[in-house]
Amino acid sequence: MIYLLRERESILRFPFLLLLANALLVTQVVSAATSDDTKLRGALLKAMKSHDTVMVKAVASSGHQSIDNDEVLQEKISEYLSHEKEYEKQARERAKAYALAKKKAQKKAKAEKAARIAAQKKATPVDTAEKDAQKAATIAADNKQKDAVAARNAEQKRTLAAQKAEAEKTSKRLAAKKAKEEQLAKEEAVLLATQEEKRAKLQKEKKQKVAQKEKERLAIEAKKAEKKRLAKQKAAHAKPLTVSAKKLVGRWKEIDSDKVVTLKIDKDTNFTLEQVEDDGTLTIMGTWKSDEDIFMLSIKRIQRNVHTRETNIRRVYKVVELTKHSLVLEDKRKRIAYDLKR
Repeated sequence: MIYLLRERESILRFPFLLLLANALLVTQVVSAATSDDTKLRGALLKAMKSHDTVMVKAVASSGHQSIDNDEVLQEKISEYLSHEKEYEKQARERAKAYALAKKKAQKKAKAEKAARIAAQKKATPVDTAEKDAQKAATIAADNKQKDAVAARNAEQKRTLAAQKAEAEKTSKRLAAKKAKEEQLAKEEAVLLATQEEKRAKLQKEKKQKVAQKEKERLAIEAKKAEKKRLAKQKAAHAKPLTVSAKKLVGRWKEIDSDKVVTLKIDKDTNFTLEQVEDDGTLTIMGTWKSDEDIFMLSIKRIQRNVHTRETNIRRVYKVVELTKHSLVLEDKRKRIAYDLKR
């Protein structure tokens, strides 16, 4: 009877202890998984050996790549779960047999108790007193045994509580460490963003300064070119100019800051004027003729990039300078239209 009571208490206590132990072990395994794959594998194999199916499933479904990508380990887990079903079936059969034996023991105990009561009714007062003493001694022994079991249970509870508290403390410490690392990473990202913004700002200011200098340089060159044009125009008006076809024929070119002009004058009175700019090329074709210091162009076709149209336009220029290497043409408003070289 005492043995059955001990077994009953042990059976009732085991699920509770198993749940607490599993909770602590899951916490420890998850903590270990973040730092050491070897510990995680060791915990998984230990759970398999102790038939801790809850722990095996928890580790197998934890999403850790070293577990998911290990085909050998996944095969072991699958084989374990398959065998564990048979193990659980046998465990249920053992539990059922134990319950049946317990029921029979209870019936036997009741029968023995009934027999003792009947014997007590027939016994003499001396026998009854002796049996009462034996019964009291048995009860005292049982109570002592129960107290010892309760003391052990209390000690186990304290141990499990201490382990749980330590696990929670470790978990909080890891969480605080992770939060600190995230905060440091955030601050570093903000610092890098600020530095990148400063660098971009400096580069933008540098480009603006370069563009401003280039703009000022082009303005200075334009002023110089204008002065040069005015000087040539003044010099041209100061002395008479003789224009001849021999001097005009050839290829002339003007390179400016925003365009390149090429004028080809042929002996057969045909000409081609090509003007290349940033947005494309303008080509003008037709015939030419000169009379004293007058240079006339009869435009027959105009082409802009790939688009061409026929026309009949006449342009008249005054030749203000004509040398072996220079041709300067002035329009009707007495502005320098072309300052060509060759």
